[in-house]
Amino acid sequence: MVNHFGERIKKLRKFKKFTQEQLAELVDIDVRQIARIEACESLPSIPTLLKLCSVFTVSPNDLLEFSTNTPDENASLKSDINDILTLAKPEQLELIKKLILAVL
Repeated sequence: MVNHFGERIKKLRKFKKFTQEQLAELVDIDVRQIARIEACESLPSIPTLLKLCSVFTVSPNDLLEFSTNTPDENASLKSDINDILTLAKPEQLELIKKLILAVL
């Protein structure tokens, strides 16, 4: 998913004719972070994801790819998500909940 996400961000940025610097300014992050996202080296935080959605006028679901996985892949994916959630702060958990509800 990381690979496709970065590709989507880059395509949308180019479609809107933004430079990486312009996009970074619009979503209030460092230009190096935009470069890392587009290079598939990093994913944005939830607040940054929501700002990207706003700038590109798309929904989170449009940026995130959800595919049909086998039961084993689902178990692994759920485990990964649980691991991530254990690291989240309370305010991040609230944002994650809102994002999940927006996607479903």
